[in-house]
Amino acid sequence: MPPSPSKNQPRLPAQPNRLGAWLVYRALIRPALRKTFDQVLLNVGSTADILRSREPILAYVTHTSWWDGHLAFELFRSIYLRRHYLMMEEAQLARYFFFRWCGCFSVNRQEPREALRSIRYASSLLQQKQSLVWIFPQGQIIPPDRRPLQLFRGVADIATRTGNLWCLPIALRYEFAGEQRPVALIRCGEPTWIDADTTREQLQPQLATNLTRAADQLRDDWNQQELANFQPILQGTASVNRRFDHILGPIVRWWQQ
Repeated sequence: MPPSPSKNQPRLPAQPNRLGAWLVYRALIRPALRKTFDQVLLNVGSTADILRSREPILAYVTHTSWWDGHLAFELFRSIYLRRHYLMMEEAQLARYFFFRWCGCFSVNRQEPREALRSIRYASSLLQQKQSLVWIFPQGQIIPPDRRPLQLFRGVADIATRTGNLWCLPIALRYEFAGEQRPVALIRCGEPTWIDADTTREQLQPQLATNLTRAADQLRDDWNQQELANFQPILQGTASVNRRFDHILGPIVRWWQQ
Protein backbone atom coordinates (compact mmCIF):
# COMPACT_ATOMS: atom_id res chain seq x y z
CA MET A 1 0.00 0.00 0.00
CA PRO A 2 1.70 3.22 -1.16
CA PRO A 3 1.88 6.15 1.25
CA SER A 4 -0.56 9.02 0.91
CA PRO A 5 0.80 11.54 -1.59
CA SER A 6 1.36 15.20 -0.91
CA LYS A 7 -0.52 17.73 -3.00
CA ASN A 8 2.57 18.14 -5.20
CA GLN A 9 3.41 14.46 -5.66
CA PRO A 10 1.60 11.55 -7.31
CA ARG A 11 1.02 8.34 -5.43
CA LEU A 12 4.01 6.80 -7.16
CA PRO A 13 6.76 9.41 -7.64
CA ALA A 14 10.00 8.62 -9.42
CA GLN A 15 12.73 7.02 -7.32
CA PRO A 16 15.85 7.49 -9.47
CA ASN A 17 18.48 4.88 -8.70
CA ARG A 18 21.58 4.65 -10.88
CA LEU A 19 22.26 0.98 -10.25
CA GLY A 20 18.61 0.02 -10.53
CA ALA A 21 18.18 2.01 -13.76
CA TRP A 22 21.32 0.45 -15.23
CA LEU A 23 20.07 -3.05 -14.39
CA VAL A 24 16.62 -2.40 -15.88
CA TYR A 25 18.11 -0.91 -19.03
CA ARG A 26 20.79 -3.57 -19.55
CA ALA A 27 18.80 -6.60 -18.44
CA LEU A 28 15.34 -5.70 -19.74
CA ILE A 29 14.97 -2.74 -22.08
CA ARG A 30 17.94 -2.98 -24.43
CA PRO A 31 17.79 -6.80 -24.89
CA ALA A 32 14.05 -6.58 -25.58
CA LEU A 33 14.55 -3.86 -28.20
CA ARG A 34 17.37 -5.75 -29.91
CA LYS A 35 15.34 -8.95 -29.98
CA THR A 36 12.17 -7.29 -31.29
CA PHE A 37 13.36 -4.74 -33.85
CA ASP A 38 15.65 -4.94 -36.84
CA GLN A 39 16.84 -1.44 -35.99
CA VAL A 40 15.77 1.81 -34.37
CA LEU A 41 16.05 4.88 -36.62
CA LEU A 42 16.12 8.48 -35.40
CA ASN A 43 15.64 11.82 -37.15
CA VAL A 44 16.18 14.74 -34.77
CA GLY A 45 15.72 17.35 -37.49
CA SER A 46 16.81 20.75 -36.22
CA THR A 47 16.60 19.82 -32.53
CA ALA A 48 20.08 18.32 -31.94
CA ASP A 49 21.38 21.45 -30.21
CA ILE A 50 18.25 21.66 -28.03
CA LEU A 51 18.58 18.02 -27.00
CA ARG A 52 22.21 18.64 -25.99
CA SER A 53 21.43 21.88 -24.16
CA ARG A 54 20.86 22.31 -20.43
CA GLU A 55 17.37 23.78 -20.94
CA PRO A 56 14.45 21.64 -19.75
CA ILE A 57 12.35 19.83 -22.34
CA LEU A 58 8.79 18.58 -22.19
CA ALA A 59 8.58 15.87 -24.86
CA TYR A 60 5.01 15.12 -25.91
CA VAL A 61 4.82 11.95 -27.94
CA THR A 62 2.42 9.96 -30.10
CA HIS A 63 1.31 6.77 -28.36
CA THR A 64 1.11 4.04 -30.98
CA SER A 65 2.51 0.95 -29.25
CA TRP A 66 3.40 -0.75 -25.97
CA TRP A 67 7.05 -0.21 -26.98
CA ASP A 68 6.94 3.60 -26.88
CA GLY A 69 8.37 3.96 -23.39
CA HIS A 70 11.24 1.61 -24.21
CA LEU A 71 12.26 3.93 -27.05
CA ALA A 72 12.34 6.85 -24.60
CA PHE A 73 14.85 5.00 -22.42
CA GLU A 74 17.01 4.09 -25.41
CA LEU A 75 17.02 7.64 -26.74
CA PHE A 76 17.79 9.50 -23.54
CA ARG A 77 20.00 6.98 -21.81
CA SER A 78 22.38 6.01 -24.62
CA ILE A 79 22.15 8.85 -27.18
CA TYR A 80 21.17 12.15 -25.52
CA LEU A 81 22.14 11.85 -21.90
CA ARG A 82 19.63 13.76 -19.82
CA ARG A 83 17.94 13.62 -16.47
CA HIS A 84 14.86 12.03 -17.97
CA TYR A 85 11.45 11.14 -16.53
CA LEU A 86 8.37 9.47 -17.96
CA MET A 87 4.72 9.81 -16.96
CA MET A 88 3.17 6.33 -16.76
CA GLU A 89 -0.31 5.03 -15.95
CA GLU A 90 -0.56 4.33 -12.23
CA ALA A 91 -1.85 0.77 -12.60
CA GLN A 92 1.02 -0.16 -14.90
CA LEU A 93 3.66 1.49 -12.73
CA ALA A 94 2.33 -0.23 -9.63
CA ARG A 95 2.76 -3.54 -11.45
CA TYR A 96 6.21 -2.76 -12.87
CA PHE A 97 7.51 -0.84 -9.86
CA PHE A 98 11.16 -1.07 -10.96
CA PHE A 99 10.54 1.51 -13.69
CA ARG A 100 10.46 4.10 -10.90
CA TRP A 101 14.23 3.58 -10.63
CA CYS A 102 14.44 4.79 -14.25
CA GLY A 103 12.49 8.00 -13.60
CA CYS A 104 8.90 6.88 -14.17
CA PHE A 105 6.13 8.45 -12.10
CA SER A 106 2.42 7.77 -12.02
CA VAL A 107 -0.67 9.49 -13.37
CA ASN A 108 -4.29 8.55 -12.82
CA ARG A 109 -6.54 10.49 -15.19
CA GLN A 110 -9.68 8.97 -13.65
CA GLU A 111 -8.98 10.91 -10.45
CA PRO A 112 -8.78 14.68 -11.14
CA ARG A 113 -6.93 15.46 -7.90
CA GLU A 114 -4.38 12.74 -8.56
CA ALA A 115 -3.92 13.95 -12.16
CA LEU A 116 -3.30 17.47 -10.82
CA ARG A 117 -0.65 16.12 -8.45
CA SER A 118 1.11 14.51 -11.40
CA ILE A 119 0.99 17.79 -13.33
CA ARG A 120 2.50 19.68 -10.40
CA TYR A 121 5.13 17.00 -9.96
CA ALA A 122 6.11 17.03 -13.64
CA SER A 123 6.43 20.80 -13.47
CA SER A 124 8.71 20.54 -10.45
CA LEU A 125 10.93 18.00 -12.25
CA LEU A 126 11.28 20.41 -15.15
CA GLN A 127 12.76 23.03 -12.83
CA GLN A 128 15.98 20.99 -12.90
CA LYS A 129 18.65 21.74 -15.47
CA GLN A 130 18.96 19.29 -18.34
CA SER A 131 15.73 17.59 -17.31
CA LEU A 132 13.32 15.99 -19.77
CA VAL A 133 9.81 14.75 -19.07
CA TRP A 134 8.29 12.34 -21.60
CA ILE A 135 4.47 12.37 -21.74
CA PHE A 136 1.83 10.69 -23.93
CA PRO A 137 -0.91 13.34 -24.21
CA GLN A 138 -3.28 11.06 -26.17
CA GLY A 139 -3.72 9.06 -22.98
CA GLN A 140 -4.00 5.68 -24.70
CA ILE A 141 -2.54 3.70 -27.57
CA ILE A 142 -3.95 5.07 -30.85
CA PRO A 143 -3.28 3.87 -34.44
CA PRO A 144 -0.58 6.16 -35.88
CA ASP A 145 -2.67 7.48 -38.79
CA ARG A 146 -5.90 8.27 -36.97
CA ARG A 147 -6.80 11.95 -37.27
CA PRO A 148 -7.39 14.35 -35.71
CA LEU A 149 -5.02 13.84 -32.82
CA GLN A 150 -6.88 14.41 -29.56
CA LEU A 151 -4.55 15.62 -26.78
CA PHE A 152 -5.36 15.88 -23.10
CA ARG A 153 -4.69 19.37 -21.78
CA GLY A 154 -2.15 18.10 -19.22
CA VAL A 155 0.83 18.75 -21.46
CA ALA A 156 -0.20 22.40 -21.94
CA ASP A 157 -0.87 22.69 -18.20
CA ILE A 158 2.61 21.40 -17.36
CA ALA A 159 4.28 23.66 -19.92
CA THR A 160 2.53 26.89 -18.93
CA ARG A 161 2.82 26.11 -15.21
CA THR A 162 6.58 25.68 -15.64
CA GLY A 163 7.55 28.26 -18.27
CA ASN A 164 10.98 28.82 -19.78
CA LEU A 165 11.27 25.39 -21.38
CA TRP A 166 11.00 23.69 -24.74
CA CYS A 167 7.95 21.70 -25.81
CA LEU A 168 9.16 19.06 -28.25
CA PRO A 169 6.76 16.95 -30.35
CA ILE A 170 8.02 13.43 -31.09
CA ALA A 171 6.36 10.97 -33.46
CA LEU A 172 6.88 7.21 -33.21
CA ARG A 173 6.13 4.58 -35.82
CA TYR A 174 6.76 0.85 -36.34
CA GLU A 175 7.00 -0.63 -39.83
CA PHE A 176 7.89 -3.91 -41.50
CA ALA A 177 10.20 -3.76 -44.50
CA GLY A 178 12.45 -6.43 -46.03
CA GLU A 179 13.43 -8.04 -42.75
CA GLN A 180 11.81 -10.49 -40.38
CA ARG A 181 11.58 -7.87 -37.66
CA PRO A 182 10.04 -4.38 -37.87
CA VAL A 183 11.84 -1.04 -37.86
CA ALA A 184 11.13 1.46 -35.08
CA LEU A 185 11.20 5.09 -36.22
CA ILE A 186 11.53 8.24 -34.11
CA ARG A 187 11.09 11.74 -35.55
CA CYS A 188 11.42 14.99 -33.63
CA GLY A 189 9.15 17.78 -34.81
CA GLU A 190 9.23 21.55 -34.49
CA PRO A 191 10.01 22.63 -30.90
CA THR A 192 8.17 25.49 -29.21
CA TRP A 193 9.74 27.75 -26.60
CA ILE A 194 7.37 28.45 -23.72
CA ASP A 195 7.90 31.69 -21.81
CA ALA A 196 6.15 33.04 -18.75
CA ASP A 197 3.49 34.83 -20.82
CA THR A 198 2.26 31.80 -22.78
CA THR A 199 -1.28 30.75 -21.87
CA ARG A 200 -2.76 27.27 -21.98
CA GLU A 201 -5.48 28.45 -24.39
CA GLN A 202 -2.83 29.68 -26.82
CA LEU A 203 -0.65 26.62 -26.47
CA GLN A 204 -3.12 23.72 -26.64
CA PRO A 205 -4.03 23.98 -30.37
CA GLN A 206 -0.40 24.68 -31.29
CA LEU A 207 0.75 21.49 -29.58
CA ALA A 208 -1.84 19.44 -31.44
CA THR A 209 -0.82 21.00 -34.75
CA ASN A 210 2.89 20.42 -34.19
CA LEU A 211 2.46 16.81 -33.10
CA THR A 212 0.18 16.08 -36.06
CA ARG A 213 2.73 17.60 -38.42
CA ALA A 214 5.53 15.49 -36.95
CA ALA A 215 3.44 12.31 -37.25
CA ASP A 216 2.45 13.13 -40.84
CA GLN A 217 6.05 13.87 -41.80
CA LEU A 218 7.18 10.55 -40.32
CA ARG A 219 4.46 8.70 -42.24
CA ASP A 220 5.49 10.40 -45.47
CA ASP A 221 9.19 9.78 -44.83
CA TRP A 222 8.50 6.06 -44.55
CA ASN A 223 6.03 5.78 -47.42
CA GLN A 224 8.39 7.62 -49.76
CA GLN A 225 11.44 5.90 -48.26
CA GLU A 226 13.12 9.23 -47.63
CA LEU A 227 15.28 7.99 -44.78
CA ALA A 228 18.59 9.71 -45.52
CA ASN A 229 18.21 11.96 -42.47
CA PHE A 230 17.56 9.03 -40.12
CA GLN A 231 20.44 7.58 -38.15
CA PRO A 232 20.43 4.07 -36.66
CA ILE A 233 20.71 4.28 -32.87
CA LEU A 234 20.21 0.58 -32.21
CA GLN A 235 20.83 -2.50 -34.33
CA GLY A 236 18.78 -5.59 -33.57
CA THR A 237 20.09 -9.13 -33.30
CA ALA A 238 20.46 -11.00 -36.57
CA SER A 239 17.15 -12.30 -37.92
CA VAL A 240 16.65 -15.77 -39.38
CA ASN A 241 17.15 -14.64 -42.98
CA ARG A 242 20.41 -12.85 -42.10
CA ARG A 243 21.70 -15.89 -40.25
CA PHE A 244 20.77 -18.05 -43.21
CA ASP A 245 22.54 -15.73 -45.65
CA HIS A 246 25.63 -15.58 -43.43
CA ILE A 247 25.95 -19.29 -42.69
CA LEU A 248 24.30 -21.15 -45.58
CA GLY A 249 24.41 -18.48 -48.27
CA PRO A 250 27.95 -19.33 -49.46
CA ILE A 251 27.11 -23.04 -49.55
CA VAL A 252 23.95 -22.43 -51.57
CA ARG A 253 25.82 -20.21 -54.05
CA TRP A 254 28.56 -22.82 -54.39
CA TRP A 255 25.98 -25.55 -54.97
CA GLN A 256 24.23 -23.52 -57.65
CA GLN A 257 27.41 -22.92 -59.64
